[in-house]
Amino acid sequence: MAKDEILVVKKNNTKMKFKVCDKNRKSWTPKRYEKVINGKDFNMLAYLFYDLYSMGYPVEKAHLKFKEFLNKPDLFFL
Repeated sequence: MAKDEILVVKKNNTKMKFKVCDKNRKSWTPKRYEKVINGKDFNMLAYLFYDLYSMGYPVEKAHLKFKEFLNKPDLFFL
């Protein structure tokens, strides 16, 4: 059985910490990927997306969905 992975994002001031690990409860799992970036730097965001794409995540589909969200002013998350 393939284990599910989760992407964990933690924000601390202007820095963002991304890590990919297995989805397990009540147990420790090693990180498969970890990156700390400045959230305002678009180059670092691009490197993050490239890393996720290289790991097999559907980054292109997510980007298209993001573009759709920009055209819907009634959506808000915060």
